[in-house]
Amino acid sequence: MRKEIDEYLYEKIIPYREERREKDMDDRKAYGGVFDKRTLLAFYKLLKKGVIEEVEFPISTGKEGDVFRAIGKEGFLAVKVYRMSTINYKGLSRFIDGDDRFAHIHKTRDTIVLIWARKEFRNLSDYYRSNVNVPKPVAIWKNILVMEYIGDESIPAPLLKNVMEDVSKEVGYCIIEEMRKMMKAKLVHGDLSEYNILVWEEKPYIIDVAQAVPVDHPMADELLVRDIKNMVRVLNKMGIRIEERELVKELEVI
Repeated sequence: MRKEIDEYLYEKIIPYREERREKDMDDRKAYGGVFDKRTLLAFYKLLKKGVIEEVEFPISTGKEGDVFRAIGKEGFLAVKVYRMSTINYKGLSRFIDGDDRFAHIHKTRDTIVLIWARKEFRNLSDYYRSNVNVPKPVAIWKNILVMEYIGDESIPAPLLKNVMEDVSKEVGYCIIEEMRKMMKAKLVHGDLSEYNILVWEEKPYIIDVAQAVPVDHPMADELLVRDIKNMVRVLNKMGIRIEERELVKELEVI
């Protein structure tokens, strides 16, 4: 059975197949530890359920995992895979402890990444319901998050950091509006910067929301201050002259 599953995944996950071919490595080492046995079994579940039909290529690599473009029934999808092998237990726990939405879940070193993936799915869902411009969440299974793909057939949407000099000021004003909607959703992003905003067709999309916490979380004020400082810096670079106190007023924080 294991061999049958491995052969099935070998055909469906192109990056996994290419890595195996190039380096002749087993699934415990391939692609920087992303495709370990547990992750491959999670992929198998999503593939057999029809959530995704094929995994095409990597879009980005981050601290916690990698994002791939996949094909679903209705078009392209983005698939975020959290690494099971590089767990920063204390780092992740800071954002989970004190969040009543996850108080009932027992944390261990083996489950922390699974909780983190669920937390990002929940935060995406809460933001999406509040009309924040985020990728639409599609599915979550184990350490794999499936969501809307932002981009077209040729290229994925670029990060703001890579196009800051090319976008209009209007994108900056739209970011302020998205920040206002995030506050109305009562969730503080906590890591908002040019590295966590995509731009597509002159619209900003907020991404990487796993660390977002409710406004009553013990760290919420600290994280909000960090977001405001970061975004004042970014907005100034985009030609929008705004100070921290002005942005606070715009967000209707006080």
